[in-house]
Amino acid sequence: MPGELLPKSLLLPKPLLPVKNSSPKIMGVGDWVQLEYVAYKDNCGIERKWERCIRTRPQQSSIDAIDIHAILLTPIPEVLLVIQYRPAIERYCVEFPSGLIDPTDNDPIESAQRELKEETGYLIPKEQFELIKVPVAYEPGLTNSCCYVANVTIDASQLVAPPVPELEADEWSLQTISLPLEGLFEGLLALEQSQKGLLIIDSRLLSFAIGLKYSKVKF
Repeated sequence: MPGELLPKSLLLPKPLLPVKNSSPKIMGVGDWVQLEYVAYKDNCGIERKWERCIRTRPQQSSIDAIDIHAILLTPIPEVLLVIQYRPAIERYCVEFPSGLIDPTDNDPIESAQRELKEETGYLIPKEQFELIKVPVAYEPGLTNSCCYVANVTIDASQLVAPPVPELEADEWSLQTISLPLEGLFEGLLALEQSQKGLLIIDSRLLSFAIGLKYSKVKF
């Protein structure tokens, strides 16, 4: 709240100051992304340049995607994941279900519900999702793209039929797996090692698993 004192642990050694970028200069445009550079001045007034990649979308917004943290009760808690081939890294990647927020979506929860159904086959009522409406940077040294995170818990015993994904043609490689939350870090490492160099763990997923592991450590 404005005027409220921050805990000492949240006080920064140096206060964050506003920095204004110049208008972007386009260097190249593809079907889905464009390369551009921006100029800005540092704290000494020296002008610096930075190259970045942005999505080419009708509605420009840096918050353009949604990640879904779906926990399956089977009955033990498992995290629902997808594996798909990622041409940019020339390997498969294990990651959270995710997708773009369409400009016509009235709420990011709509995007989360749609993408979870398309990628995993689970159709979950919107009211069961919890939206963490805090922008999360994907790769801040490379792109302005950010996402929101939606949490949802799925009771597998309540399903009346097996989930059937609704994949698009370019999602030919996508498959769904679930791993126990208990020992998720070790499970991911074992999965990666079993695929003999064909699989990479997404950084957000590995950070999630490391956080779970650290939460159980007594320092």
